[in-house]
Amino acid sequence: TADSYGNVYKFVSVRLSSMDNVNDRLNYSVYKDKNDLIEREGDKVFADADSSGLWRVYEKQDPYTTTTILSPDTTTADQDFGYNIVARNDGRAVIVSAPTMGQGTVNVLFRRESTAGSTFASESSFTMTENNDSTSKLGYSLSMSTDENFVVSGAPYTNTIGSDGSTRFSDAGLIKTYLWEPSTFKYGILNTITPPTDVASQNFGWAHKICEPGVSSVKDTPVKYLFVSAPGFNSDTGRVYMYEWGVGVDGSTYDAWTQNLVINSNDPGSSKRFGHKLQANDNGDILAVSSVALGNAGKVEIFVRSSQSSDDSVQHSFTHVQTLTGTVAEDSTLNTNFGESLAMSKDGTTLIIGVPGYDDSSQADAGAIYYYKWNADGSTNTYTLQQTITAPDTQVNMRFGSTVDINDSGTRLVIGAEKFSNNREMRFDLGETTFDLQD
Repeated sequence: TADSYGNVYKFVSVRLSSMDNVNDRLNYSVYKDKNDLIEREGDKVFADADSSGLWRVYEKQDPYTTTTILSPDTTTADQDFGYNIVARNDGRAVIVSAPTMGQGTVNVLFRRESTAGSTFASESSFTMTENNDSTSKLGYSLSMSTDENFVVSGAPYTNTIGSDGSTRFSDAGLIKTYLWEPSTFKYGILNTITPPTDVASQNFGWAHKICEPGVSSVKDTPVKYLFVSAPGFNSDTGRVYMYEWGVGVDGSTYDAWTQNLVINSNDPGSSKRFGHKLQANDNGDILAVSSVALGNAGKVEIFVRSSQSSDDSVQHSFTHVQTLTGTVAEDSTLNTNFGESLAMSKDGTTLIIGVPGYDDSSQADAGAIYYYKWNADGSTNTYTLQQTITAPDTQVNMRFGSTVDINDSGTRLVIGAEKFSNNREMRFDLGETTFDLQD
């Protein structure tokens, strides 16, 4: 199109060799979306012949329907509603935390249909009363198990009562687990787990993950693993506790988590905060744990399960196989926050590491994410870097990579930039070998 003086200021049509490089010719923000309300067509690109020998025309349009969901409690200020969110794959149940509402609140929202734009209603909410003040921050961390049977909410600032039943340990922390009931389509409180060790300031529950091996696990499926971090343990050295699902006190009902292993950093040290974030695959045999603290560049340690069976019992153990620290000079400097966010595909073959403190050539804290592939060469059971994704926008301190999430198959990635002016999330699809920006 041209302005009134005849100067070309924008191409409406762009020819590409492949949709994989749709944002190489023009920045994603240049393309205009289709807008039916004002009868505006979206910008179009022409892609060369694909595998079927056809040329195709693609029109830019926003595939997402955006709605705003407010806290069910409209009278309380400073809730931080939306601090963490997890959702079931069917798109009908969403769990949203508000960690500064009282001692912290976890809200369950539900809708009858998964149609885009259909309304969520408040189904239930959970809080806690165990603390002696209002600093618990239940919902400061939030996770859903790999087969969606459990939700875990951390309250790492709880002044937890110790094993003697009376002494409180400041900021020791705790977690609460919630169990899905298929007959009622609801999550209900299952149990509260406090730290195995009576130590103050350990922040137990800072990060967590439940693994449910198998194609479709249910409550009574015996093999399940729970990992819970306590990055403040021993002067911020940090550690990770492992639990196993099993039969409870009645001798027949699966309803109890038993702690059976402690996982420590391969390079421990005070102020490193091992356990800042963690992720594990569905089988619970690949574990990624980050160490991120002020004044440290950050790192992610990879462990693999090497359990052995003996006398009808399993002796669990994890072996450290790799430490990831980034690949460029910037990642060896302080405060890059390598490992501030982690995401892993269900099978563990794809690992995403957020580095929101990454400085590029022109922007401080521009941010980046690294995409790693497990056993990329078919013979080495470690992660290999496949792609570095930097922010598609230019803005100082945008902290691209502050949050990341990935679908179960590892083909679709969402990246948050917490300090970008419009709080934009970048969505990527996995191509043959790399992720491509979609919106």
